Amino acid sequence: MILEAFKTISDHELMSTFVKEQKPERLFCELIARYKVKVYWQIRRILIQHDDADDVCQIVFIKLWQNAESFQFNSALSSFIYRIAYNESITFLKQKKRFQSFDDLLDADGHYAKSIDSGMEMDGDQIAAQLQKALLTLPEKQRLVFNYKYFEDLQYDEISEITGTSVGALKSSYHYAVEKIKKYFNFD
Repeated sequence: MILEAFKTISDHELMSTFVKEQKPERLFCELIARYKVKVYWQIRRILIQHDDADDVCQIVFIKLWQNAESFQFNSALSSFIYRIAYNESITFLKQKKRFQSFDDLLDADGHYAKSIDSGMEMDGDQIAAQLQKALLTLPEKQRLVFNYKYFEDLQYDEISEITGTSVGALKSSYHYAVEKIKKYFNFD
């Protein structure tokens, strides 16, 4: 719940005060309240599993606490936080890949597809579940770009800032992702 006293304070003002006052807990709680749901779902769309996303989400906010002073106020706070979430998600995937191929995990036994059916609380929204399954068929980069563009409604320059990928490459990845999703649903 966003604290009443902080409702009118912008993200930049909140972060500036947080850093200047040497990270008071009440301001950090406000940062978490503003971003925890969006960060969780950004991570969840990358990692699929709730437990993994929950663990990485906690790490993101620890990193935010540790690196608050490095925030440059020339960009949106959300971009800074999403960049941390993106990096931590990719680090998690790389660590997981060391033990097992991510592609093997995806459909060797339908593990992730099954977790979508059982783990996501969609109130019976089968279309959303099918979209998530379609996203699992995409290469990692295309899935990430699609998630940022479609679910987070981010602009290409914001996604570029988060991922460190050129806008042109992002547009291409998004285009191919959309085409593959259309093909998955037989919308050709």
